[in-house]
Amino acid sequence: MKNLFISFILIFLITSCAISKFVSKESISKIIIKDAENWSIEECDKILNYYSCSNMEAPILNVNPKVKIKVLLLNINSVKAIARKEVIEKRLLENEYFQILSNYLNEFTNFSYDEKLKKIVENNSDSLKGFSFKMYFENMSSPFEPIFLEDGYSYFFLENMNGNFSRITNVKGLFVEEYFQLDGYLNAIITFSQFDQNGKRIFNSSDLNEDYKIVFNGFQSNPINISWKVL
Repeated sequence: MKNLFISFILIFLITSCAISKFVSKESISKIIIKDAENWSIEECDKILNYYSCSNMEAPILNVNPKVKIKVLLLNINSVKAIARKEVIEKRLLENEYFQILSNYLNEFTNFSYDEKLKKIVENNSDSLKGFSFKMYFENMSSPFEPIFLEDGYSYFFLENMNGNFSRITNVKGLFVEEYFQLDGYLNAIITFSQFDQNGKRIFNSSDLNEDYKIVFNGFQSNPINISWKVL
């Protein structure tokens, strides 16, 4: 599993977008209707950009942030793009795409690839995971100072547009610990629960194809908010 994670970290780049990203499904509709195993690397990058957000593209709203954060939602389409991009960049056999896709779906989403049906299916409720995000953090403090959060990732929340929020259930990555320490930069895959503290499901979609906001406390006096909106 460690090798799977390392491969996953190395295979793609998160591209920046606005602090509150307004996107239209039409911008990628011509891509996702095609079979993913035929996507070009440019099409994969467009999909990854579509599902990415950053706090660095709106300086007026976030003056001199101490931390640069890039976020990529890991859902069916972004995972398909990651798997296809891996096949292209590593010059793998075309038939290896579905095994790579299956591994990533099982690891990071609430879906799996059914080899008999030759399609992606939703897992039953007993095996539901939360919502996972690939996150990149970079210490931008000036003058520079290490950032340390003793309680680690308890400062981060996934929130819906009604103000309901959930907490982190799992964090993994190279040099990732229970505490949060940011000396230079850090990559992590962070998974939030689908439920609030009272056990209420806060999002309707198992693939998170709806508006959401991620709140990062502890880095500076004001929270860093990164939101993603579907139009």
